[in-house]
Amino acid sequence: MKTNLFKIISILFLAISCSGDDSSSTENQENLIIGSWQPVQAIFVDENGGQNIEIYDECQLMGNTDFNLDGGFSQTGYYPVSNECGVEFDNTGNWEIINGNILRVTLNGQVDNGTMGDYLILDLIDSTLKIDADLDIETIKQEIYVFTKFNL
Repeated sequence: MKTNLFKIISILFLAISCSGDDSSSTENQENLIIGSWQPVQAIFVDENGGQNIEIYDECQLMGNTDFNLDGGFSQTGYYPVSNECGVEFDNTGNWEIINGNILRVTLNGQVDNGTMGDYLILDLIDSTLKIDADLDIETIKQEIYVFTKFNL
């Protein structure tokens, strides 16, 4: 009887301590993501593992994504068309991190109002953010976007 009680207490302790780690991990990710990020490249991986790396040009490097402490975000992307650099998109919305590794973004706008996107956080350190826009874990296919943080 004492052995079973000890096992139950041990399992409960492990469950509580593990769930605490998840919360701490999510909070740490949230603290790291807050700030202004510049897109620097995109990496597209096909079903066979082949990679196409797109290093962003001067126009695309003008883009930025801001994650605010209050859970809001803004994002502007630029893309060259006919030798002119123009705004490709301009979004605002909300963000949150789920389960420590999923970045959920909800757009607030007339066209995309309420549109939600989930991105797998592959790497998030002080100066680098890598997210995968293709969450289908059944395939090798990936759509990875790499950002660097402004004002370090």
